[in-house]
Amino acid sequence: MKRSLRRLFAYWLDFVFLAIILVGIQWVIYTTTSGFPFDELNKGYQIEAWVFLSMSLPVWAYFIFCERFKQQTIGKRLLRLKVMNEKGSQITFAQAFFRTWIRLLPWELTHLIILVPTPWWNIEKPDHPALILIPNAMIVVYIAILLINKGRKTLHDYITKTTVVELPKKEIRKRQT
Repeated sequence: MKRSLRRLFAYWLDFVFLAIILVGIQWVIYTTTSGFPFDELNKGYQIEAWVFLSMSLPVWAYFIFCERFKQQTIGKRLLRLKVMNEKGSQITFAQAFFRTWIRLLPWELTHLIILVPTPWWNIEKPDHPALILIPNAMIVVYIAILLINKGRKTLHDYITKTTVVELPKKEIRKRQT
């Protein structure tokens, strides 16, 4: 599989893994508290705060921790990929933080656009629905850069001076023993 497709698939695997866990936690909270937060929060800033604390922060922590200390997320590990600095070493906390910030910026902008000041589902017509095109365009740019560079780098790699490399099958076997 081409490296760019492996990177996209690894990211998708991470997304599915995180979604199962975080949506599961949301469901447990909802069922054990008779509807919180979904029946209680109705203002955009309240919902955004809840989404940030219960979804965004755990996702940020996952990517920062995994890439800083393990050099791999679960998706990268399954697809034999590893994030490194330009010298071939482990990345710093700042690199992991800014990689995550840049990578998740479209996601965070989407939350803000849809939720603040009033959630779109609570109004007949959003004031500026075209704003949602900004994070979508950003995702297209991220993927285009990744494909142009054959999976070696995308925008967050260029900015943070990191790269994602493929691990040889031998190295994976050594790590598992």
